Amino acid sequence: MIIRKLSNEVRQYREIDSTNGEMNRLLMTEDLAEGCIIRAEYQHAGKGHAGNSWQSERGMNLLFSMLLKPDFLSPEQAFHLSRIASLSLHEVIDNQCEETQIKWPNDMLVGDYKMAGILIENMIISHTISHSIIGIGVNVNQTTFNPSIPAPTSLKIEKGCHYDMNSLLKEFRSSMERWYNTLITGNERLVMESYNQRLYRLGVTAYYRSAAGKFTAIIRDVLPSGELVLESGKGDILTFGFKEVEYLGIIPPDHN
Repeated sequence: MIIRKLSNEVRQYREIDSTNGEMNRLLMTEDLAEGCIIRAEYQHAGKGHAGNSWQSERGMNLLFSMLLKPDFLSPEQAFHLSRIASLSLHEVIDNQCEETQIKWPNDMLVGDYKMAGILIENMIISHTISHSIIGIGVNVNQTTFNPSIPAPTSLKIEKGCHYDMNSLLKEFRSSMERWYNTLITGNERLVMESYNQRLYRLGVTAYYRSAAGKFTAIIRDVLPSGELVLESGKGDILTFGFKEVEYLGIIPPDHN
């Protein structure tokens, strides 16, 4: 059931600092429609999660931000926006590539390689989310990457063909509208279950590192508020917020 239709407006830029940054600037002077997209061929200051940068070759990748106005959500429910953005992006990539999975909290992987990332910025007013800027970068037609970027991939690397990014963006918008309305109609359980089912390394013993040191654990859940739930090799249930735990792999981290 579609209760809220998302705008089809796309504002295109040749070059910009970041699409999230431009969206923030526009919101200071304009009443943008929900669903409005800011898209750029190149970002010279692209943003990643927790202050990281997002590097991309000019004109080769899909770089955009979408505006939502989820005033029906409380700040405590904000991670649902990350879930629906991840699920929508997963659908787009999974239509092209096998082994597409969501790496908690904000990356999209094909196999063990990163293809896309999500950065969400929320504005909280009177205990509700007034607006949300969902920034997304997808590696599409780029085939060579800076050696400093860990394990990147792209649609062209995976499938060997050039992709039309307008079609990919249209597909994402359609999927996002559907998942957004799933939230609006109150079906949070479907959103959470669908997200968890697509989690990278769900139920697989792997190595992690937290402030307490390295340990083995299994991903068991992601709480409604967004924290990752791990079961350690000793049977302890551990809960971590963003940047509080790092995935090290399934091979012992000290293995040569």
